[in-house]
Amino acid sequence: MEGCVFCKMFTGEVPARKVYEGRGVIGVLDIAPLFGQGQCVVIHRRHVDHFYDLDDEEVAELFAGVKAVARKIGAVFGGPHVSIYSRGMRISDHAHILVYPSTGDGPIDKMMAAFVAALTLRGTTPSELDAMAEKIRAASGPAEGDPAI
Repeated sequence: MEGCVFCKMFTGEVPARKVYEGRGVIGVLDIAPLFGQGQCVVIHRRHVDHFYDLDDEEVAELFAGVKAVARKIGAVFGGPHVSIYSRGMRISDHAHILVYPSTGDGPIDKMMAAFVAALTLRGTTPSELDAMAEKIRAASGPAEGDPAI
């Protein structure tokens, strides 16, 4: 797509610090990381807004790249976790997955822990959870060929 920085990385019009290259997918070091040093961006070649807009084979390619980059980050940074965050906005509306080392005590880890604690304190009842699960199950159903629950 014209003007998309990620699409231009695939054509070589925009330089990228590639850390992984697979079938239809690249992983690049993020030049403006949100979550910390070593954060990478894994991008599928096809320009879509959300990763779930890719077909099943493309999703498999994308997440094979995410897995490979996560293993590389884990090997380099040696932390207890590598986390992912899915995006489809902020940069050219091109779906991408952020992959970053997580120590459990960084700023984003503390923010997420506080968020989870706040949700836990909210006290969602079992009946509320049942109703929410039912709404999700009933929503538009699986696409043709997708497994059903």
